[in-house]
Amino acid sequence: MHKIFGTVKDKKERVLNGVTVSLMNEYFEDVATTFTNENGKYILEAESRHYPYLIIVRDYAEKFLEYWCQNISLNKDIEINCAIDKLEIYGLHCFKIKGASPALTVYFRPMSLEKQLNGEIDIVPRLKKEQITVHINAESSKVFVLNEVKEYCQDMNMTAYLMQVSLPEKYYPVNENFIDIRINDEHGNYGQASMYF
Repeated sequence: MHKIFGTVKDKKERVLNGVTVSLMNEYFEDVATTFTNENGKYILEAESRHYPYLIIVRDYAEKFLEYWCQNISLNKDIEINCAIDKLEIYGLHCFKIKGASPALTVYFRPMSLEKQLNGEIDIVPRLKKEQITVHINAESSKVFVLNEVKEYCQDMNMTAYLMQVSLPEKYYPVNENFIDIRINDEHGNYGQASMYF
């Protein structure tokens, strides 16, 4: 057994209590769940193995959207801190293209609660690279290029983003590198997601 622990805040750095923290399997079924205390802190204990998803949320689709962390190999205790707000980063992937420039390619689909509550069909905020902050292995990473892409979604297309970012100086074996992405839209809404790759 190992622990995932951390603190959950809002975009203004205020701690949030009563936030649900769930570790999930590949079928999006809860494996372990806990809640943050009055100091915004949580501790989640689970079997030592691989978990595809950690989801953190409170008042979903009313006040906040979700924070996602993916691809967790729980072979030691892990600290994961985050902030939640009205943006969500979904479908995060990070990979290196063989034979391309020395950079990482990152795919993600952001979603806006404000756009959803306004009844808009395309709920993706329009972003510029200056509105995106990327850290890899706790090092700041530069966003070189940001491209909008259309993602097929049954009866409609959704907007997603594909970007290339600088490589970190410290690069670890597969699934031990950690990318953290934070976005801000033009209205000051915030979203964060991360993954091991």
